[in-house]
Amino acid sequence: MPDLMRRLGGALLRNCLLLAAQFGAVPLLRGPEAPWVPVLLAVFVVGAAVPHGTDAEFVARTVVALAAVGVAALGSITWDRQTLHDRGREETAVVAERTMAEDGSGRSPSLRLRTDAGRDLPGPVSMDLPVGARLAVTADPDGPAWSLGKRPAEPRWEAAGTAALLLLQTGSLARLSLRRPRD
Repeated sequence: MPDLMRRLGGALLRNCLLLAAQFGAVPLLRGPEAPWVPVLLAVFVVGAAVPHGTDAEFVARTVVALAAVGVAALGSITWDRQTLHDRGREETAVVAERTMAEDGSGRSPSLRLRTDAGRDLPGPVSMDLPVGARLAVTADPDGPAWSLGKRPAEPRWEAAGTAALLLLQTGSLARLSLRRPRD
């Protein structure tokens, strides 16, 4: 019984550590100019390190790490969509600048948008429109989130996907932590 209690405490601690890393990463991933690669790489490393002290092999550690990355990425998308759904304002944006960007396969147009209120929207848009063209956008007045088009619907599928990944991650960590060590 004491061994089971120790393993249960380890499972709880591992899950809490991973959840703290994920929920710390979600606000860092908001908006189109977020540092996605370094933040998700850090979450992957934490996710792979959390099963330390168990008999977890490479595949099990990778599953936990990929689930952690999925929770952070999908959680960020869900938060942005929910914010735009709740308090986003539909506005008209004007193409303020058009440049050609190198994307690895050739040159493609990159647009900078400015709302009628004078706010520059962060992040380039990959469309080919002339300077002065007007677009409908929905922007969060208090943050970096914005999207092309009308106000998005509630992010039910994104939230369900985040919850499913959280369940997969928690179940995997519990199974890894609670199983008996190999002899």
